[in-house]
Amino acid sequence: MPQNAYELAIKGYALKLILGQLLLVLFIVSATYLGTDHKSTRSAALGGMIFLVPQYIFTRLSFLYIGSANIMRANTFMILGHACKFALIFILFSVILPLPEIQHFNLFITFVIVMFSQIFSLLKPLPEQFPVKLVTAENADGISEDIAIDEAQKGA
Repeated sequence: MPQNAYELAIKGYALKLILGQLLLVLFIVSATYLGTDHKSTRSAALGGMIFLVPQYIFTRLSFLYIGSANIMRANTFMILGHACKFALIFILFSVILPLPEIQHFNLFITFVIVMFSQIFSLLKPLPEQFPVKLVTAENADGISEDIAIDEAQKGA
């Protein structure tokens, strides 16, 4: 897989994770809207956004450079992304917690649920940078197993 295709696959993987977390926040906010007052809904939305906004910034910085040619830049921006994420979460909590119309339980529970949804990203492995090709004795000339099987099926 060429480097550009790998970069797109990784960025697409990260975008799907963030969109999934956004849908989770929307679900939680909708559930609180149907069941309680607007103060709870606002608190749940803010709790989700306290996690999602820094996560998005972290993702953008972390995947700015990908590949072995940019390993030092990639590592630097990954560390910078983590630092920005931590600092922004701290700042957002510092600004939002003192507000008078906030229900802390709904804010924290939404934040924690969305934060722990990161675990589901571990269920699907990251795309491989270099696809593995199986070479057997019959197709030792470098043709991948899939191509050899397709050709065998066409001949049968």
